[in-house]
Amino acid sequence: MKKSKNIIIITLATILLPCMVVKAQEAWVVPDAAKEEVSIFTFDEEFARAGEVIYNNACTSCHGDPTQGNFTPMAPPPGDVASEIFQNQPDGALFHKIAIGRGSMPGFGDALSTEEIWSLVAYIRSFNEDYKQPVPDLEGIEIPVLTLKLSFDDNVDKLVVKVFNDEGEGVPGASVSAFVKGLFGNMLLGKVQTNQLGISYFDVDYKLPGDSEGNIEMLVKASKGYGSIKKVQKLNITEPNVAESLIAGRNLWSTAKKTPIWLIAIFTISLISIWGAIAYVVLGLRKIKKLK
Repeated sequence: MKKSKNIIIITLATILLPCMVVKAQEAWVVPDAAKEEVSIFTFDEEFARAGEVIYNNACTSCHGDPTQGNFTPMAPPPGDVASEIFQNQPDGALFHKIAIGRGSMPGFGDALSTEEIWSLVAYIRSFNEDYKQPVPDLEGIEIPVLTLKLSFDDNVDKLVVKVFNDEGEGVPGASVSAFVKGLFGNMLLGKVQTNQLGISYFDVDYKLPGDSEGNIEMLVKASKGYGSIKKVQKLNITEPNVAESLIAGRNLWSTAKKTPIWLIAIFTISLISIWGAIAYVVLGLRKIKKLK
């Protein structure tokens, strides 16, 4: 009886498994309207670098390193974004797939702004030397003009970002990302949407290192529909950072005049001991010579 059950299970698995694989490998059909979408953002080097940061954080685990073919083995396979399979697809198709997702591929439409998804597409295109970005037809499309105002509320340790339109009114529902600029990249503070007044808030650690005046350089990006803006501004957030000289104090790497006391003592004792031993040997040799 048990043997019969095993045979039935194996038979069903043999029949169903190929069906599941075929189902998983069905072509991903993208609506024609989505295929025709093109970016209003220029795919320059800076824009592609922003996409690279997102790719490394959200996509590398499945798609691997571009051009390396080290993507995760799955059904269907995620594929290498530098391969012809990706590069032969229209920009709009790539945008649609990133935003919507399918199966094991999550959709990022809610997690990323329109600009951020296009920056991912720009990064993917950076591996195609023959790629030429299509020029968008903006006829009939209204591109909102946005402005940003940044401030820091030291009562609650929050960065306050206000997004305005060209009429000076707050823009609700705008996607806002805030970063702390540093020597080795930008530290993300968060991604939020503005409230009904066009305001968004970000927590900032007041212990972050600033400059000699306590300023921290902030980078803020905001987008709403086809409109986008970014702003870099220094804000007085933390305590002044007084840089000390690396050779200040008595350290091993200081100048000769600031050599550590313990090192001077060891050197002096060692020198006296060595010369004392030499003197003792010389005196001993002289005594031996006199005895002869």
